[in-house]
Amino acid sequence: MQIWTSLRTSKSWKDLKKPLGTILHPLVHIASAVPLLVGLWDFWQRNLGANPIQEITHRTGKTAILLLILSLAISPLRQLLKWNQLNKLRRPLGLWAAFYAGVHFSIYVVLDYGFQWNALLANSLTNKFILLGFTTGVLLLLLSITSLTYFQKKIGKNWKKLHRFVYAAGILAALHFILAVKPGVLRPWPYALVMALLLLFRLPPVQAWVKKTI
Repeated sequence: MQIWTSLRTSKSWKDLKKPLGTILHPLVHIASAVPLLVGLWDFWQRNLGANPIQEITHRTGKTAILLLILSLAISPLRQLLKWNQLNKLRRPLGLWAAFYAGVHFSIYVVLDYGFQWNALLANSLTNKFILLGFTTGVLLLLLSITSLTYFQKKIGKNWKKLHRFVYAAGILAALHFILAVKPGVLRPWPYALVMALLLLFRLPPVQAWVKKTI
C-alpha cells in the first residue's frame, strides 16, 4: 500500500511538473515587478518615511540580492526536484536582479550624489561597500547583456564559463550588504548565509554526494 501510494504521488508530481513550469514563468515576471509597483505607489502616496531616498535605496538593493539568490537557487532545485522546466526561470530572475541593481545604483548616483562623480569616487575609496556594489552592478549588467541569444551564439562554448561570474556577483553582493550596514546589524547575514549555501552546493564534492543521494 505504501509503495503504491508513493508511486502514485510520484506520478502525479511528474504529471504536474510541465504545466506548473509553464505557469511559473509569467508568475516570476509578475512577482518580480511587484516591488517596483509597490515602490512607485508608496512614492506617489508619500509613504516612504522621513528619508525616502534611503528607503528606496534599501528596498531596491534588498530586492536585487533576493532575486539574485532565487536565480542561483534554480539549479539546486532543478537537481533536487528533478524538474528541468525550472531552468527557464533562471534567466528572468537574473535579469530582474540586474534591473533592480541598476535602479539601486542609479538612485545612489542621481539622487544621493547628483552626478558629482568626484565626491562619489572619493566616497568609494573611503567606503569599500560602494566599490563592491558598483562591481556587482557591472557584473550583473554584463551578464544580462550576454544572456541575449545573439551573444550566446557569438560567444559559443565559452558562454557558460563567462556566466559563472554570477557566483562572484553573488559573493560581492553579500559583502556589499554586510559592509553597508552598521556593525552588529544582523539583517544582511541570512542573505549571506543562503548565498554561501547555494555556492557550496556547486562544489564538485557536494555535487558528487547529491548525485549519489537523489
